[in-house]
Amino acid sequence: MPGETYTCPVWFSPRWFGRLIALMVDAAFASEPLPARPPEGWRARLELSAAIQWRLYQDHPWLAAALNLRRPLLAPHGMRHIEWALAALDGLGLDAGTRMHAAVTLFGHVRGQAIDTEPEARAAQTSGITGEQWMDAQHGRMTALLSQGRLPHFASVAAEADLTPASLYEFGLTALLDGLAARIEAAAPRLPPPRGPRRRDDPNDTP
Repeated sequence: MPGETYTCPVWFSPRWFGRLIALMVDAAFASEPLPARPPEGWRARLELSAAIQWRLYQDHPWLAAALNLRRPLLAPHGMRHIEWALAALDGLGLDAGTRMHAAVTLFGHVRGQAIDTEPEARAAQTSGITGEQWMDAQHGRMTALLSQGRLPHFASVAAEADLTPASLYEFGLTALLDGLAARIEAAAPRLPPPRGPRRRDDPNDTP
């Protein structure tokens, strides 16, 4: 009615909605916490954190889409994965910026590969067709497209490459950690090679 004022209920307030999402995200990460005692080695620690995150995204399909790395939520249990990665990379010769970039990139990789989990589940539910069935239905059109010769490299590997969400996650994780390993090796101090036993006639030998 004219002159009446309507207020948005608290549960529809963007401010409170954001807090609710943060609480939900934190609770999801808390459902499978990182262990109190980390495994040996920086790589094993990062692999464990990534594996836990991957399982959480599968168990909570909404979780990946609820996160925004440009506006990170204050979710302590989620932030614990960043802390874990920073601790794993401490003392390896990497500067602070490299360590933080590595920790957030790892987090972003796992989330990025899981981002389609909820849309795919919703699409399968509404259409009654799984992702594999949808891909099979596109086979004829894909074959016709590739036969035109405009995508020769794509056509040469399409039949042999078996891509799945899990394989993309594993491939990206391995590539990321291999790159970190190279940076860590480059940052390690170079020790002079050990010298062999001196000959008795070595002029540098001193009595």
